[in-house]
Amino acid sequence: MTTGTSPKRQAILDAAKRAFLAHGYSGVSMEAIAEAAPVSKPTLYKHFKGKQELFAAVIGGQCEELLNTLTQAQTETRDTAAGLKAIVRALVDLIYSNEALNLHRLIIAEQQHFPELGALVYRSGPEPVLKLLSSYLTKLDARQALRIPDVGTSSKLLVGMLKGDDHFRCLLGLQPGLSETEKERITEAAVALFLKGHGYEI
Repeated sequence: MTTGTSPKRQAILDAAKRAFLAHGYSGVSMEAIAEAAPVSKPTLYKHFKGKQELFAAVIGGQCEELLNTLTQAQTETRDTAAGLKAIVRALVDLIYSNEALNLHRLIIAEQQHFPELGALVYRSGPEPVLKLLSSYLTKLDARQALRIPDVGTSSKLLVGMLKGDDHFRCLLGLQPGLSETEKERITEAAVALFLKGHGYEI
């Protein structure tokens, strides 16, 4: 549970996540989420104004641990390779988690019926992750640990390296996910390639 998050708010988020994954965005009502939490409807609306805001909070919660890892790397990790590896491994763990894969499928399925979901999801998850990653890379560039002329592009390329065919196969259900060995392989390869491409010197 997030530090500072009330038990009732967390119960609502947990119930909402289960409901969205089981029934889709359109198949879930705020009343059903309140019943599943269980909380009263006034309590539910005290924490979340509507279903869109609640869904955004669920997506944001998925990225929370990753954001914490990014923040920790910025403040505590001076070893460039170790800091980057911690971030990339956190990204891999998130991207290939069952919940993230299921939410990804849900978002794509619902997008045509609820076009506003796309922007909502992006603002709640990928956008803050990319902003914090760009901030981290900017600091590495400033202290000349890496040479990164365009941190925005490099941030997107780093995340993009972790998906590709493996992620697409997982989304299609052709494989259940990645083993620990496969996650480590992707992490090591992405970090090595990223460091080499940005002038890292051992």
